[in-house]
Amino acid sequence: MRIVVAFVFIPIATIKIGFCKGISFVGCLQSERLALLRFKQDLIDPANRLVSWTSDHGDCCTWSGIVCDNLTGHVLELSLRTPPRKEVVSPAENDARQRSKLHGKINPSLLDLKHLRSLDLSNHNFEEVEIPRFLGSMQNLRYLNLSLSSFQGMIPPQLGNLSHLQYLGLGGMLDVKSLWWLSRLSLLKHLELDGVDLSNSSYWLQVIHTLPSLVVLKLSYCNLHHFPPQPIASFSSLASLDQSENYFEGSIPDGLQNLTSIRHIDLSENEFNSSMPNWLYRLRNLEELFLSDNRLQGSMDGLGNLSSIKVLDLSQNNFEGGMPVSFGRLCNLRSISLSGIILNQEISQVLNIFSKCVAEVVESLDFRLTNLFGALNNQLGLFKNLKSLLLDYNSISGPIPRSLGQLSSLEILLLTNNQFNGTLSEIHFNNLTRLTVFGASRNSLMLKVGPQWRPPFKLLIHVRSAV
Repeated sequence: MRIVVAFVFIPIATIKIGFCKGISFVGCLQSERLALLRFKQDLIDPANRLVSWTSDHGDCCTWSGIVCDNLTGHVLELSLRTPPRKEVVSPAENDARQRSKLHGKINPSLLDLKHLRSLDLSNHNFEEVEIPRFLGSMQNLRYLNLSLSSFQGMIPPQLGNLSHLQYLGLGGMLDVKSLWWLSRLSLLKHLELDGVDLSNSSYWLQVIHTLPSLVVLKLSYCNLHHFPPQPIASFSSLASLDQSENYFEGSIPDGLQNLTSIRHIDLSENEFNSSMPNWLYRLRNLEELFLSDNRLQGSMDGLGNLSSIKVLDLSQNNFEGGMPVSFGRLCNLRSISLSGIILNQEISQVLNIFSKCVAEVVESLDFRLTNLFGALNNQLGLFKNLKSLLLDYNSISGPIPRSLGQLSSLEILLLTNNQFNGTLSEIHFNNLTRLTVFGASRNSLMLKVGPQWRPPFKLLIHVRSAV
């Protein structure tokens, strides 16, 4: 008996499959690659950020800003955010960053990315372009960030259709007629409306009260004049609140004391003019507190009870009594700014307040314009992790101690407009390999170094030199 074996070949679509660290992955799907190319066509890309987005480069999962599902090849994330500006940047670097911003139009081809979960188009120049209403149809979005991209017009209420959304960033100068649609985003954890004019939205807090899952709420520069009388009690999960650069006045609202999970509070650049409320000292989880540029008065002593505090900015206020001894208990402190507060203390007394546990971890000390006097001494060498020391515009006198050279982590040192005298030599600087900004003008200092010496820092603000 003869057995006949027949081979039947059935054509099937070719799928690119690979393995990376034991995990299989496929290349991007043709329909989604074409959608991204159509999206790119409507963008103006002066810095050629999207150079990898080409038809010749077929696998869009390897393109800049794209993240795909390893198993299905669907595009999950599209992130084209312009990185935030660095604190210290040259004019050339800033110009290059501005040129890297995208502009043009937002093509509705994004709707073909049906599995997209994260879309970040923040910090660009989409001038004269409205936020597209079609974004409200991208049902799988969990993350949407359009902040600081110069969008014009109204915030489309269609965004309320994004029922899975957990992060919404709309910071920038946008108009809003109503916020009712926010109440439909029951899973929202991060809401950023910085720069959105809420002056005519008297019920903004009532709407936000319908978002019990909020963890981060950012409402800076929203033209808010009066803090609503309702207590903020329903935000049991709120960890970060930013209401800076508004027009709040009087006392810091007592309703904030109900935020028992709060870790970050920013009420800077308002017009609060009271003393510190006692309930503030009971926020044991608080790690960052920004109250600068208000008219707060009275003592700062109670703030020494904030045992978890890492960042404390009280600058430009009317506090009295100098820097309290209780600050020596803040063993988690990383940064403190008292700039513009009249301390009337010796610099050595202020540094002595910081116990060993503080001196070993603190990274930034800002005592500009605080009327400090007296001389620095070698206790400065105890601040081993110090990155920024700002002492300009005081009356500190005497020589610069050699212990300055022990601060190997130092990046910024400003001593301008004091009464320092004596000589600065190589021994002060040879270990300061991270120093990028040094200012010591308007003192009586002389820099005395050898002819072959090259400063480790990039910027030397005028000091008399003697070789």
